[in-house]
Amino acid sequence: MVLALCAITFAVLLQVVAARIAARENYGRRLPTVNGSYPVRPARRVRGAQTAGWLLSIYGVLQLGNYFWLSEPWLAIGLMVAVLLLVNGLPSLLVTVLHNGNLSTQP
Repeated sequence: MVLALCAITFAVLLQVVAARIAARENYGRRLPTVNGSYPVRPARRVRGAQTAGWLLSIYGVLQLGNYFWLSEPWLAIGLMVAVLLLVNGLPSLLVTVLHNGNLSTQP
Protein backbone atom coordinates (compact mmCIF):
# COMPACT_ATOMS: atom_id res chain seq x y z
CA MET A 1 0.00 0.00 0.00
CA VAL A 2 2.85 2.39 0.83
CA LEU A 3 4.54 1.65 -2.48
CA ALA A 4 1.31 2.42 -4.34
CA LEU A 5 0.93 5.77 -2.59
CA CYS A 6 4.56 6.66 -3.31
CA ALA A 7 4.11 5.81 -7.00
CA ILE A 8 0.92 7.90 -7.17
CA THR A 9 2.64 10.82 -5.44
CA PHE A 10 5.56 10.75 -7.87
CA ALA A 11 3.09 10.48 -10.77
CA VAL A 12 1.33 13.66 -9.61
CA LEU A 13 4.70 15.40 -9.29
CA LEU A 14 5.72 14.36 -12.81
CA GLN A 15 2.39 15.49 -14.28
CA VAL A 16 2.72 18.90 -12.60
CA VAL A 17 6.31 19.29 -13.81
CA ALA A 18 5.30 18.35 -17.37
CA ALA A 19 2.38 20.79 -17.36
CA ARG A 20 4.55 23.61 -16.01
CA ILE A 21 7.22 23.03 -18.65
CA ALA A 22 4.57 23.00 -21.40
CA ALA A 23 3.04 26.22 -20.02
CA ARG A 24 6.46 27.87 -19.88
CA GLU A 25 7.21 26.87 -23.48
CA ASN A 26 3.87 28.40 -24.54
CA TYR A 27 4.36 31.66 -22.67
CA GLY A 28 2.01 34.33 -23.99
CA ARG A 29 -0.23 31.85 -25.81
CA ARG A 30 -3.49 30.26 -24.69
CA LEU A 31 -3.35 26.56 -23.92
CA PRO A 32 -6.20 24.16 -24.75
CA THR A 33 -8.16 23.51 -21.58
CA VAL A 34 -9.36 19.96 -22.17
CA ASN A 35 -8.25 18.79 -25.59
CA GLY A 36 -6.52 20.20 -28.62
CA SER A 37 -2.98 20.89 -29.70
CA TYR A 38 -0.54 23.24 -28.05
CA PRO A 39 0.47 26.36 -30.01
CA VAL A 40 4.12 25.31 -29.57
CA ARG A 41 4.78 21.60 -29.72
CA PRO A 42 5.85 20.30 -26.28
CA ALA A 43 9.47 19.27 -25.85
CA ARG A 44 10.59 15.69 -25.48
CA ARG A 45 11.08 16.11 -21.76
CA VAL A 46 7.40 17.04 -21.40
CA ARG A 47 6.33 13.86 -23.17
CA GLY A 48 8.85 11.86 -21.14
CA ALA A 49 7.57 13.26 -17.84
CA GLN A 50 3.96 12.65 -18.88
CA THR A 51 4.72 9.08 -19.92
CA ALA A 52 6.59 8.35 -16.69
CA GLY A 53 3.70 9.90 -14.74
CA TRP A 54 1.17 7.74 -16.55
CA LEU A 55 3.20 4.58 -16.00
CA LEU A 56 3.72 5.31 -12.31
CA SER A 57 0.04 6.14 -11.86
CA ILE A 58 -1.04 2.92 -13.56
CA TYR A 59 1.33 0.91 -11.36
CA GLY A 60 0.14 2.68 -8.23
CA VAL A 61 -3.52 2.32 -9.14
CA LEU A 62 -3.16 -1.37 -9.86
CA GLN A 63 -1.46 -1.89 -6.49
CA LEU A 64 -4.14 0.17 -4.76
CA GLY A 65 -6.94 -1.72 -6.52
CA ASN A 66 -5.32 -5.03 -5.64
CA TYR A 67 -5.48 -4.07 -1.96
CA PHE A 68 -9.29 -3.74 -2.08
CA TRP A 69 -10.10 -6.25 -4.83
CA LEU A 70 -10.95 -9.34 -2.77
CA SER A 71 -13.15 -7.60 -0.22
CA GLU A 72 -14.79 -4.80 -2.30
CA PRO A 73 -14.31 -5.20 -6.06
CA TRP A 74 -16.65 -2.33 -7.03
CA LEU A 75 -14.91 -0.01 -4.59
CA ALA A 76 -11.57 -1.05 -6.09
CA ILE A 77 -12.73 -0.29 -9.64
CA GLY A 78 -14.26 3.05 -8.69
CA LEU A 79 -11.20 4.03 -6.70
CA MET A 80 -8.89 3.07 -9.56
CA VAL A 81 -10.82 5.16 -12.10
CA ALA A 82 -11.09 8.14 -9.76
CA VAL A 83 -7.39 8.11 -8.89
CA LEU A 84 -6.37 7.82 -12.54
CA LEU A 85 -8.54 10.81 -13.45
CA LEU A 86 -7.29 12.89 -10.54
CA VAL A 87 -3.62 12.03 -10.94
CA ASN A 88 -3.39 12.42 -14.71
CA GLY A 89 -6.04 15.04 -15.43
CA LEU A 90 -6.26 17.45 -12.55
CA PRO A 91 -2.64 18.70 -12.39
CA SER A 92 -2.47 19.70 -16.05
CA LEU A 93 -5.97 21.18 -15.91
CA LEU A 94 -5.04 23.37 -12.93
CA VAL A 95 -1.78 24.54 -14.51
CA THR A 96 -3.60 25.30 -17.78
CA VAL A 97 -6.35 27.29 -16.03
CA LEU A 98 -3.76 29.28 -14.06
CA HIS A 99 -1.72 29.88 -17.22
CA ASN A 100 -4.71 31.03 -19.26
CA GLY A 101 -6.00 33.15 -16.37
CA ASN A 102 -2.70 35.01 -16.17
CA LEU A 103 -2.93 35.81 -19.88
CA SER A 104 -6.21 37.66 -19.48
CA THR A 105 -4.79 39.86 -16.70
CA GLN A 106 -1.68 40.91 -18.63
CA PRO A 107 -1.75 44.34 -20.36
